[in-house]
Amino acid sequence: AKAEEAEETQEVQEEPEKPEWMKDLGRDRMEVVMLGTAASVPGKYRNVSGIFVDLFDRGGIILDCGEGSFGQLLRKYGRAGGFAKLEALSCVWVSHMHADHHLGLLRVLSHRAALARQRREKGEPALEKLTVIGPPPLRKWLGIYQAIEEGIEIDFVDNARLFPGKEWVGADSGSVLSGLLAERLQIKITTVHVRHSCRDACGVALENTDGPPWKLVYSGDTRPCKELVALGQGATLLIHEATFENTLEDDAKFKQHSTTEEALRIGRQMGAYRTLLSHFSQRYAKAPVLSELEGANAGVAFDLMAINLSDLPRLPSLLAPLSRLCKLEGWQTEYEEEE
Repeated sequence: AKAEEAEETQEVQEEPEKPEWMKDLGRDRMEVVMLGTAASVPGKYRNVSGIFVDLFDRGGIILDCGEGSFGQLLRKYGRAGGFAKLEALSCVWVSHMHADHHLGLLRVLSHRAALARQRREKGEPALEKLTVIGPPPLRKWLGIYQAIEEGIEIDFVDNARLFPGKEWVGADSGSVLSGLLAERLQIKITTVHVRHSCRDACGVALENTDGPPWKLVYSGDTRPCKELVALGQGATLLIHEATFENTLEDDAKFKQHSTTEEALRIGRQMGAYRTLLSHFSQRYAKAPVLSELEGANAGVAFDLMAINLSDLPRLPSLLAPLSRLCKLEGWQTEYEEEE
């Protein structure tokens, strides 16, 4: 048992080799902005799930869009910059139908519709239709909203259309694939079912098809899942939920979430270059149990944190100063006192 424990420790501490293509990489390729990093409900320090993938001149993608995501976009980029990012937005992907992962979508669509009306009034070129990818119930929910508010125009694609090996079928799917994902974004999007309490819950991989061969994988909400491991092989960055600390594994199993160690293990099984933990229970309002990440090639997500592709090698180096800050400010004991 001790030999196995030592082997596991050695695996955690091993530093993956920096990809050759990442050397001399510019800062205009891809950047991840965390719009929300908490589970279930918004809190004082963390909003609910939302990730903005900035592709710069190619546009942007939102992965999950919890309530307040648009407000976070404005806080990050300012009013003018936030609306510019919204205007350039190409796609919103939703993992599952729990409210903390999609309630912010309506506000995004409403503001996009307003921008489209402004363009028409000024005689400017029409705003490109937004692609929304998600579970089947989301289509019905959005259809009800479209009947209420004028000008909401989207192409909807079922997550199941993007499973590995599946053919794109349906009225709109082929044109969306060739016209938007492949040509404009130069991004391949693949989804898989994951293990969560919500039917149709999925994880996703974004792979760049033009230029640096980066691969971004996002777990959504899930227990450790072999399908996600297979999808994420060789990931450049894995963003994985870590709702609970390691001592609360029974809670994680009951609520179909992951612990810190389980999330890190998935990253190791993928061979992910870097792993970023997110979706923390509000019992860790300011920071999770950082001692559980010791020696890991990983980082901890905070709201409005921006991670440029070129900065990934430095991500684990933030853990030591963050741990010192937590001790200095007393963050590490707050959840212990609540227990």
